[in-house]
Amino acid sequence: MPLILLPNAFGDAATNMAVDASLLYTLPTGIAAFRHYGWTEPAITFGYTQRIADVQATFPDDDLRLCRRLTGGGIVDHRNDWTYALAIQTDLPAAHTPATELYATLHRCIQGALNEQLIKSQLAPCQRACGQTPAKNSAPDQCFVQPTTDDVIRPDGAKIAGAAMKRAREGLLVQGSIDRAALPDAFNFNTFAATFQQGLARELAIPIGTTEDLRTLFDSPRIQQERERFESDVWRNKR
Repeated sequence: MPLILLPNAFGDAATNMAVDASLLYTLPTGIAAFRHYGWTEPAITFGYTQRIADVQATFPDDDLRLCRRLTGGGIVDHRNDWTYALAIQTDLPAAHTPATELYATLHRCIQGALNEQLIKSQLAPCQRACGQTPAKNSAPDQCFVQPTTDDVIRPDGAKIAGAAMKRAREGLLVQGSIDRAALPDAFNFNTFAATFQQGLARELAIPIGTTEDLRTLFDSPRIQQERERFESDVWRNKR
């Protein structure tokens, strides 16, 4: 039951979302996969339930690629972020961890990796649990503008990391983003990635492992099918 660390990759918005979706739906039994990826175009992704009109009003620039995600959550500007995805096949116990518990666990792992580079951080408190009334805002949720419970934030309140999830019969997908602008210019993301992955493996009880042929994890026909979906106007404009 290994956690496979996939090679870093770059793709356009539809391709990045398609690979994540394919991993969710086609991972072999007992496998989890972690990947980090970059963007070949200026892109904005937004949560499955968000309205496209609200996203377009917030980001009217025609040069930006707008892509609806499978996962929930808010708008994420990928022009200066470090993006990752974690897919967990349904036979692994971690795939059934309650969402709030898993969210906090993921972000504590990020905190630990930040701490290795002497970056102080904390998890955002739950406003309701603290007796506060969340501020009402008619604007659509933006990931790095409005921290939510257990997001990773700096001591000054600036958000560092957030994530969104999608559960399916086949497993669980987490898509997460770290704001590079919230970290020092000298921050070492290679060191961060290694420490983060080790923390995830430990906390989720899925040891890091290998596979003889990584191509077995990538279902090319499914990726193409998903890519066509994510780049279609029907998908983008469905809400």
